[in-house]
Formats: sequence, C-alpha cells, structure tokens
Amino acid sequence: MAASNADTTCLVVCADSNIFDLLVGLLLSLQARDRSRYVVGLIDVGLDQPQRDYLKNLCDGIEPVDPERLVPLPDEIRRKIEGQSPFWRAQACRPFLPEYFPGHRHYVHLDADMWVQSFGFLDAARDFMDAGKAVIVPEADAMYPHLFSWQASERYTTDKAVLTAQILGETVARQTSAMPYLNTGFFGLHRDAPHWGVFKDWLGRAFARGYHHLSEQMTFNAVLYHLTGRVQAMPAVCNWLCSYATPVRDEQGRWCSPGYPRQPIDLLHLTGTDKVARYKPLGLLYDGGAYLQGIAHLCRTA
Repeated sequence: MAASNADTTCLVVCADSNIFDLLVGLLLSLQARDRSRYVVGLIDVGLDQPQRDYLKNLCDGIEPVDPERLVPLPDEIRRKIEGQSPFWRAQACRPFLPEYFPGHRHYVHLDADMWVQSFGFLDAARDFMDAGKAVIVPEADAMYPHLFSWQASERYTTDKAVLTAQILGETVARQTSAMPYLNTGFFGLHRDAPHWGVFKDWLGRAFARGYHHLSEQMTFNAVLYHLTGRVQAMPAVCNWLCSYATPVRDEQGRWCSPGYPRQPIDLLHLTGTDKVARYKPLGLLYDGGAYLQGIAHLCRTA
C-alpha cells in the first residue's frame, strides 16, 4: 500500500475472479481522476495470480482477505453456503476496512460492479464524514419503479419486510420495512466513527441467525437507523442503480438520470444479473466496454 496519510480518503473494493471484468472498469475509471487526496485499496477474496499481477498497477495496495478481519459465519452455515455464495467474505470484511488499510482519514466502500463518471460525490462526502456522519444513498429516485408503481412498491416492501424479519427480527422489520434500502454499494465513514464497532457486533448477531446475500446491507441499514443523526443521505446520482432505471446520454456524452432535469450521474452501479451481457450492448460499461478486449484472457468464463 502507498504510504498512509492522515488526510487521505481510502477507496476500498472487495473482489474475486467472478467480478474481475467489471472490477477493471472501476479501477480504470478511478485512474483518470485527481488522486492527490485518494488512494485505492483492493481486498482480494478470490482472485487468481494472473489477475492480481494485472491489477497491481491499477490500485495502491492489494490485501488478501484475513480470517482475523472478517465477521465469522457459524461453521455449519458457512459449510452450507460456501459453494453457492463464496462472496460472503466480501460482505463480512466490510466492518474492518480501516484495519485492512490503516492510517487514512476516511474509508469509502465501492462495489466492484461500479464505475466513476465524476468525483463530485466523493468531494462532498468528505465534509459529511468529518462531521461524524455515514454517507450512503437510499434506493429512492422518481425514476425507480418501486416509488411510482404500486405493484413494484408492494413487491419491494413485502420482500424487504420478510427478509428483515428473517435477518434482524420482527421488531426491526416493523420499524423499517416501509423505508427504502440504503444501498451499501457505496458508503463512507471517518476512521474514528462509532459505526464500525456497532456494525461488527450487529453483523455477527445477524450471521448467527443465518445467511442471506443481503444480510450485510440490511444489518448496516439497521445500524444507521439506530445511530440517529449520524447519517447523511446522498442523492441517487451518487449511486445510480442501473437495473432500476437505464441512464441516458446528454449532449456532452455524459450518462445522466433519464428523468428531468437529466442530472449527470457520478457513480454508475451495474446492478442485477448477467451484468456484462446486459449492459455492454447499452454502452453502459466503462469506456463502452472497450477495455474488455485487452483482458479477455484473464476473465473467468462460465
């Protein structure tokens, strides 16, 4: 890792071989930005050696996932889901980001299936993090169907209530099921924020009840609801969920929200399944996906 600096923000990404193709797009999008105040750390949860060798020049440091910096799953649950959900480690290490790359002022988590069009959201986030707040984006925008279609809203809130009860219990489900998810693809905290410790504790309790691929997100949501006044919600363009509403280009070629006033998107999040097949024809991968040709030999194929 590059030398730590008490005034830098560390952007942390977790990735394995299955997301390598989109991870490269994210890291390339970060290279083009002003890196004077930011470093990029990668937590390796299952990359192979040729992939690691390729990525060395695209980030400031790579750390292997460490069992000592990982919220553990009970052995019987881990054995059951290991083959079908190996990415659980990427979720379980998130309360430990400052410990993987110590010495920075702020820590911002980014999912590997994102890419950055503008750094504006990070510059704004720094002030909020200095004020002791977590920065995160609710799954809420006028273009998202669950906010204006009663059928989509019913599915969204019903599924959320059932999962919250399963993961965190009936009381939390009653309190929060009508509220949108706070999407953990992007979140940021000051290194000294109390959220880290509460997150570790609560995720351990959630994992003791079982595992779902949303356990980490729902637990962190509950932490943020609990720490009243210590959260700053950011607008949807700071973590645009492309599976909810497909972005459009403006006259300058920037990807924007499809609704008025066609606001440029800072961070595109390629959510959903079959990501490359789904988004490459739309031109929504970084650089339209042109970079994929150079890494085809390194990508894991189904």
